[in-house]
Amino acid sequence: MIIRRYWRIAVFAPFMGFLIAAAVAVVMTDAGSGETEYRFWFVVRSMANYGVIGLVIAVAGMLGGVAAMVLFDRHLTKSTRARTTLAAVGAIAGVVLLSGVVAIVLTMLDDGLYAGITLAFGLIFGLAAGVMAAIMVLYAERQSQRPRSAATGRH
Repeated sequence: MIIRRYWRIAVFAPFMGFLIAAAVAVVMTDAGSGETEYRFWFVVRSMANYGVIGLVIAVAGMLGGVAAMVLFDRHLTKSTRARTTLAAVGAIAGVVLLSGVVAIVLTMLDDGLYAGITLAFGLIFGLAAGVMAAIMVLYAERQSQRPRSAATGRH
């Protein structure tokens, strides 16, 4: 039941994470200044790098949201508000857990100086992932509550 209701999120969440992070890369690299030839390829590389990071963060958030749903509402018996909150909190937890693992690895590699900032960014990105998870779950809930046509099985 969970897969049937939320399959769109599994398809679009990594894509959205990539696009949002790529847009952030464009803003951060200030695409309108400097030498145009050099700046263009720099922006493209930055978009690709940030996009992959956004994809990884989106997947971590998605896995956290799915884990929260499976643990606390496997049969989808709770209200829409509860499922939306569960998905958001699970997404935050997934991203913060990912940043915690990265911080531990950085500490083990003698880059402990960056562990704190990694956790801080993990919390910020986790909050963004939680907001996106809440929006996507709320949309999926509304789609599942629409009446279906008996003849075609479509909305």
